[in-house]
Amino acid sequence: MGSFLDFVGGIAMVVGALFALLAAIGVHKFRDPFSRMHAAAKSPTLGLVLVTIGAALQIRTFNAVMTLTLVAILQLLTSPVGTHLAARAVHLRVDVRQDGVDELRRDQDAAQ
Repeated sequence: MGSFLDFVGGIAMVVGALFALLAAIGVHKFRDPFSRMHAAAKSPTLGLVLVTIGAALQIRTFNAVMTLTLVAILQLLTSPVGTHLAARAVHLRVDVRQDGVDELRRDQDAAQ
């Protein structure tokens, strides 16, 4: 049973690392700042969660599993907030063509 969990943990860590690699490639290749932020927020978060799951499956001690669970939870809580703040700052500073209605700009104009 231990070797099976080691194998599954190794696969999870490799897949998580691949997600992080794809995010880095996306940040490098995308031209639009919002697309770059999407690549920088979604894939690394999933990659880190997979790496923590893989590490927990391989280590299998209570303290390590609790620490890795805390790392995954904090990443899931802070990544969307950081990305939202960065997107808002970019939206206020950079003129990016929108496909539809710019609701943030509309609400800011209505508030003034």
